[in-house]
Amino acid sequence: MKGSLIRSLMTVASLFAFSAPILAHHGSRVSYDLSKQLTMKGVVTEYQYQNPHIYIMYDVKDESGNVVHWGAETNSPVVQARFGWDRHTLKPGDEITVTVNPAKVGAARGYLAKLVTADGKVTELGRPEN
Repeated sequence: MKGSLIRSLMTVASLFAFSAPILAHHGSRVSYDLSKQLTMKGVVTEYQYQNPHIYIMYDVKDESGNVVHWGAETNSPVVQARFGWDRHTLKPGDEITVTVNPAKVGAARGYLAKLVTADGKVTELGRPEN
């Protein structure tokens, strides 16, 4: 009886350990206001082509001419590869026009809905996948 209880507890503990990464995944829909979109022109300061999501950091001038540091999150590199993206798609200094679903908390962050590069290439993404 004691051995069977220990085996059962070990099995349950193993299942929790292996399922932890599943529970850790977050949904982007929670953080962003999908009913609103903001479009702005900016200059790329950093391009993070990494899992679990690609991040684009860029500077935008506000109405007063002050620089605001913005960030846009998008899909994983695997998903963005379907749109022709790779680790060289953007680089610091690139001029971009960005449309994002803004962060619900009012931070200068958003979920990328559309990106237009200086050469006119357009990537429309729509709503977050997760």
